[in-house]
Amino acid sequence: MPNHIHLLVEMRDDPISRIMQRLLTSYSQYHNRNYKKTGHVFQGGYKSIFCQSDQYLGELVRYIHLNPMRAKMVTRADEYEFSGHRAYLGMDASGLVDAEPVLRHFGGTRKRAVEVYQRFVEAGVGHRSRQEYYPTVEGRVLGGEGFLKEVTHRAGEHRGTLAQPIRVTIDELLRVAEGVSGLKREELCSNSKRRGTVAIKKAVIVLGRRNGIRGRDLAAALGVDPSAVTRRIDAARLREKENPEVAKLEAALRTEVT
Repeated sequence: MPNHIHLLVEMRDDPISRIMQRLLTSYSQYHNRNYKKTGHVFQGGYKSIFCQSDQYLGELVRYIHLNPMRAKMVTRADEYEFSGHRAYLGMDASGLVDAEPVLRHFGGTRKRAVEVYQRFVEAGVGHRSRQEYYPTVEGRVLGGEGFLKEVTHRAGEHRGTLAQPIRVTIDELLRVAEGVSGLKREELCSNSKRRGTVAIKKAVIVLGRRNGIRGRDLAAALGVDPSAVTRRIDAARLREKENPEVAKLEAALRTEVT
């Protein structure tokens, strides 16, 4: 937009503060160098909303992509050249926008997802913008009561309410997981849908991230997409009490590794 930007970011390994610091600093340096300017480029700091993806993601994307129309800058959302909406529709091949994490919520195939997504965005034309997407307080949460409790719980984890991390490598983690589950590593790192395999794989993801292993490294070792690691760890944390493999694996890790 002329005086601000909206970014939809999926958090993985780095906190949003670090991502924004790198992005805004890099762009400021580029802008000042390219236009021979000095000083600040952005008037103020960023504000963020922590969004519950499965329930609120579509609404948030629609709000962002209809902004140029609501500001009367264009008559169609796909006419605005600086919007990620064009990438969602396959009209922008620059690669700057990864549309897949959002589109997968709209359909099983890309063609179907794009069709449903486009109809969803067009259905919002003419409706007034939603003020909850203009946060005035940093750290707002957009989600249901259960999601809010989970966010609060995870914030507590970052304040040190969990046990001390275990110094563990991916190889050590997988070796202990083999012993706990009785599965061979080939099975553990396969695409098997067996209930026991899925449960121990989720436990590996939860404990790997809890103890400092990067999501992309877990994804590579387990043979899954990095975005799948993010989805699985969120689901596994919400159901951790239902997955006894987490406690079993953590106990075995503390016995064998520490």
